Amino acid sequence: MNTASTIVQKIVITLRKEITNGILKSGAHLTETSVSKNFNVSRVPVREAFRILQSEGYIDLIHNRGGFVKSVSRDNAIENGEIYVLLVPMILKKAIPNYTKSTFKKAHAILDKIENCEKYCDSSYLVWDFAKVIYSPSKMELSMKIINNIYSQGIRVLNDYFEIEDTTKVTIDSHREFVNLCEIKKFDEAAELWINHVEHVKERIINSLPD
Repeated sequence: MNTASTIVQKIVITLRKEITNGILKSGAHLTETSVSKNFNVSRVPVREAFRILQSEGYIDLIHNRGGFVKSVSRDNAIENGEIYVLLVPMILKKAIPNYTKSTFKKAHAILDKIENCEKYCDSSYLVWDFAKVIYSPSKMELSMKIINNIYSQGIRVLNDYFEIEDTTKVTIDSHREFVNLCEIKKFDEAAELWINHVEHVKERIINSLPD
């Protein structure tokens, strides 16, 4: 990756995280001038970063005015949730048989971090790290790209949900039980538990969204 691409990615990653963590609220105005000043770069990489964020659905670009942080619509959140619920059973079917001792070790380590995490915005990223550990062994690259895109958008919804619930802790009982069931090779029971968990979380989050 060349220097220019590295700068663009740094801007994208920083702004994306500020948006998902609620530092940059819906409607927040981003100008090429202010962002280039903050990163001590020219406006060229900022312009490219804005295009990437626009393609990912984080901002709207208005000619000669810059970018404005997009809100997460209820319809979009519902659609993403439905796609996620449909993909999970297929991914688990491929992934679970490929779990190794390393998979379980990584999964438990992430869950330990979540239990010790005191910021909901950090917890939401760790929840996705856990999901990647249990989904990646499926080796379904296209499905993982779709899930990754859904989750990158969903983190904003999760953070809003945790804020509404006024909690810094994420309940991970289902996560632990899923891993434990897989370790003792009760794969069907584990898959059923996780699918029910995903469906339950989807419904709770959607119900928390404004109409």
